[in-house]
Amino acid sequence: MVGVELQHRVEQFLYREARLLSERRLEEWLDLFTDDARYWMPARVTVDGQPDAVAADGEMAFFDDDKAFMSARVERLRSSLAHAEQPPSRMRYFVSNVEIEEPGGGELDVRCNLLAYQSRLERTEAMYVGRREDRLRPDGASWRIALRKIVLDQTLVPRTMSTFF
Repeated sequence: MVGVELQHRVEQFLYREARLLSERRLEEWLDLFTDDARYWMPARVTVDGQPDAVAADGEMAFFDDDKAFMSARVERLRSSLAHAEQPPSRMRYFVSNVEIEEPGGGELDVRCNLLAYQSRLERTEAMYVGRREDRLRPDGASWRIALRKIVLDQTLVPRTMSTFF
């Protein structure tokens, strides 16, 4: 268990991050990541008796990006080359059930539930539900994200998934 003040500060960090994503302030959102960050979304796998199974590290993943690749994705989304985002989707992100552990060295392991709603062209909607597992590193009075693992509950995602989590 962490103290109430630390819990509040981490939750405020996550809420601000969700707002940056919802407002498509992607360059500011990228600034929340360390230069050596890993952004990883392993694919769900169906294993009898293991409803929470995901592909192992190094196996199938929807994303396994470093910060440079994330930056390139943001740049592409801002260009006319991202056809799936012309015009841009409306996005809304919700985080809840924030749990924090302190492994040491000032870093924090943070888990939260995630709901992302996407609306496109008044006729297409998608919802993504899952959890995030983050490693936060101290950065002055706040943190930066060194590792993000996204685990969606659904096994099928839209072919043109072009959003960040």
